[in-house]
Amino acid sequence: MSMQRVLSVGVVGLGYWGPNLARNFNQISGCRLGALCDLDPERLEKMQLLYPDTVCYVSFNQMLEDANLDAVVVAAPVHQHFPLGKAALLAGKHVLIEKPLASCSAECEALIALAERRGLTLMVGHVFVYSAAVRMIRRIIESGDLGDIRYINSQRLSLGLYHNDINVVWDLAPHDLSMILYLLGRSPGAVNCQGHANITPGIEDVANVSLSFDCGRFATIQSSWIEP
Repeated sequence: MSMQRVLSVGVVGLGYWGPNLARNFNQISGCRLGALCDLDPERLEKMQLLYPDTVCYVSFNQMLEDANLDAVVVAAPVHQHFPLGKAALLAGKHVLIEKPLASCSAECEALIALAERRGLTLMVGHVFVYSAAVRMIRRIIESGDLGDIRYINSQRLSLGLYHNDINVVWDLAPHDLSMILYLLGRSPGAVNCQGHANITPGIEDVANVSLSFDCGRFATIQSSWIEP
């Protein structure tokens, strides 16, 4: 019997969420935390203490040159998702990017097209669609026990964690949007969004998104950074 090949994964971005991803990949059987990358040497030093067998890089390009690395996880700030994801795909690596995939739809489409041309896997961190609870909800909906679902309302509210490179929709709504599309099994025919910038000019910190589906279903998403 042939042994299953261990997948070597590198994580770039060791700020807020990257260390959690590094820990999780280190604990997954069939997976090896092959590399860590961050511009901050102090962050790398702390992570090196936790994972002494993992190679640490300040240079992302140098990490991509590692021929033993199969996949790259991008947990850097959102404005870096597109350039880092593109570079990793061009280097022949499979890529997982934390949500949102990029900072605009054009960048998202470009990454998807590049991955398809290269025959590589590109994923985005829509983690809730893999949760047992959400999958159970979908099975219940599909069973018909609840009747025809006509309306879904979702709220994701927080206080104090602001961004200066994206607005609240790009930060919080992807989780709710991914769950709604997963539960209904289709994309909306029309989308409307309204938001307001209360703290930082030009960056909306509260927003409402409405989704209209061709089947007559309707969904709303409320996102906010300023809820007490």
